[in-house]
Amino acid sequence: MERPVTSQGDPPNKKDIYEVLFIFIDDVLFKYKPLTSNTGEDEITQDIELSLNDETHEVDVPFTFQNQRKQGKYTTDIGVCIRDNHNFFCWIEAKRLPTPISVDRNEHEYVIVDKKNEKFKGNGGIQRFKEGKHASNLEYSIMFGYIQDNNNSDYWLLRINEWITELAKVDGVFWNYEDLLKKYSPNKCDRFLSEHKRKEKNPIILHHYWIKM
Repeated sequence: MERPVTSQGDPPNKKDIYEVLFIFIDDVLFKYKPLTSNTGEDEITQDIELSLNDETHEVDVPFTFQNQRKQGKYTTDIGVCIRDNHNFFCWIEAKRLPTPISVDRNEHEYVIVDKKNEKFKGNGGIQRFKEGKHASNLEYSIMFGYIQDNNNSDYWLLRINEWITELAKVDGVFWNYEDLLKKYSPNKCDRFLSEHKRKEKNPIILHHYWIKM
């Protein structure tokens, strides 16, 4: 029987398994053939999850990926586990760039959703990790960004860091300049890193993979 899974996650015994995971995802996404540019977020994520699982059969990695993994009362877009023991040790949260235009969607959704504004649905991507709703017991996790406009990753890096800078000015307790994304290299696809302090929890490092659709 599969062991119960909470929103905390299960840290792996070997820390270097994360680096194997990051390189594996970098390789898969570099070869990934995007769907049409206007495809919905869930459809893209499901297609990527299938691509990741297909590739695990071609190379010797001990992972499996599960779309829409339930963690306690929260659901992550993709959960990553060790194949033999079902221990989920990494959460993947996906967001479209830009957020689809809608009266009940916050354009800053990759970073944060203002829950004081009752009209906005959902939660912010980075916000979920900082609040410990995702991966509260883990040191590393991942975000996917699906770029669906005519802009590139340089544009979105600047835009997202502008949002985080403004948040740090307004709410310097929860947000700070250390939350800013930084370019990661060497890598095959567009990849960024960010490190986030969490109240009463260990910090978390997020690897951001952005795909031009």
